[in-house]
Amino acid sequence: MDRNALSNTALASLVSVAVWALSSLGESRLDVYVSLIALAYFICLAVFRPARSFPDLPAAALLVAFAVIVALRVMEIIGA
Repeated sequence: MDRNALSNTALASLVSVAVWALSSLGESRLDVYVSLIALAYFICLAVFRPARSFPDLPAAALLVAFAVIVALRVMEIIGA
């Protein structure tokens, strides 16, 4: 199996397990789901290094979403 197919299979498995686990725990916040999906994506990207023929737009979008989520949580904690 080539590394692109292996990467996609691993990503689908990680996302499925993460969503199943969070829903089993009764988690309803969207930011937790987005954060774990971003984490799974970046883990697969680092481990398998799939070949890309174009800029990695999903990585950029997930990184921006994660940064916004973290910034909102930090602002919520410090009371701003």
